[in-house]
Amino acid sequence: MANLNERATAFVADLQARREDRGLMADLRRGLSKATASRSWPYIAQWCNLKNDRQRTIFQTVAASFAFNPNTTSEGNMGTTMRQLATGDGREADGLKTFEARFRRFLSCDTFSEVCERLPTVIRTTRAKGVAINHEELFKDLHYWGDKVKVRWAHAYWSDVQKEEGP
Repeated sequence: MANLNERATAFVADLQARREDRGLMADLRRGLSKATASRSWPYIAQWCNLKNDRQRTIFQTVAASFAFNPNTTSEGNMGTTMRQLATGDGREADGLKTFEARFRRFLSCDTFSEVCERLPTVIRTTRAKGVAINHEELFKDLHYWGDKVKVRWAHAYWSDVQKEEGP
């Protein structure tokens, strides 16, 4: 089996190759809801063991994320994405402060499944605001969810604020 980086790259590349399949994308979007997640299973079954809750949840979340917002970037992580959402429309520091409670809720998540439960609103907002998502990085971050990932997200979200406010 390929390493995680290779799997993430191949998975997102396959999603990109199929982005014009409107029926598939509609089924994949269903992966964000527990009630309809099974609609995404025929596609993700080729990528993961459906009996493994962790694998299934991560693959269906990333697939749904792509289906909602195929605007993909190879830069940053969800901290970067949420910073762009917060600072869009020229709000910069004020936007960071108003969006901060939502961002902190992500950092308080103990498990990848908690993050997956909170992602749908952010994913939908990225589409509405035209903000790209690094789907490969999201895949890896959900897989390795823990303090190191939280710190990377926090750094991406707040790093420029420190520069603006000084030492």
